[in-house]
Amino acid sequence: RWLESVVPVYRRATEEEFQLVNGNWKYGSFFSTLLTQSNLYLPWIKRKLLIDGVTFKQRKLNSLKELTGEFDIVINCTGLGARKLCDDRRLVSIRGQVLKVKAPWIKTFFYGELDTYVIPGFHGMVTLGGSRSFDSENIRLCPYESVAIRERCETLVPSLKDAELLQQKVGLRPHREGGVRIGEGNIVNNGCSNKTIIVHNYGHGGYGVCMAPGTAIATVDTVIEFHKATCSKI
Repeated sequence: RWLESVVPVYRRATEEEFQLVNGNWKYGSFFSTLLTQSNLYLPWIKRKLLIDGVTFKQRKLNSLKELTGEFDIVINCTGLGARKLCDDRRLVSIRGQVLKVKAPWIKTFFYGELDTYVIPGFHGMVTLGGSRSFDSENIRLCPYESVAIRERCETLVPSLKDAELLQQKVGLRPHREGGVRIGEGNIVNNGCSNKTIIVHNYGHGGYGVCMAPGTAIATVDTVIEFHKATCSKI
C-alpha cells in the first residue's frame, strides 16, 4: 500500500480495464507514473552537465585509491565493476533480454506474470519483456528467448501480433544481494592534511534509473556527513 502515496493515481483495476488484456484475472492495479526513456534522457542530462561545467573523462581503474591523489570526493557508481574495485562478492549480474517493436496504438503499460511487460515509449516504440537470468553474463542474443517473450506479450495483449519488430537487446543488471550499497564509505588519508572521501552508490539491479534521484540524495547526505567528520578532526 506504500505505492499509493508515491504515484499520482493508484487504484484497483476496473472490469472494463480487464478487457484490454487476455486471461482470467482476479485482481489488478491501475496507476499512473513517470516514464524515463534512457536513450533520450542520458544524452540530455550529459549535455546539461557539460553546459554546467562538468568534465567527462574515461579511464581504466584497478583501484579507487588511484583517484585519491586527484580528487577530494570520489563517488563510486561503477555497477558490476565494483566487484573488482571493492572486492564485493555480493554483486551478481542478472541478464535481461527485451524486444523493441513499432506499436503506436499502445498507450498504456501492462505488467503480467512471469516477468511479462509491455511498456510504450516515444515515437511509437514499445518495449516487450522480459527475462531474468541470475548470475549470467552471456550478452549474446537468444532467439528462443525472443520468441518466448513475444509469445507471452502477445498472449497478454493480442494486438501486438501486428507490431513490427525493430530491435532486440540484451543487458546485464548489477544486482547486489542485500540491497544497494549506499550510505557507506571511508576517508583515505593522502598524507599531511589531504584527505579523500570515498562514498559508494551501486548495486541497483534493474532499477537504477527510477531509484537514481533517491539514491543520489542519500549519497550526497553521506558525503556531507563524512565531510563534517573530516573537518572536525582537522
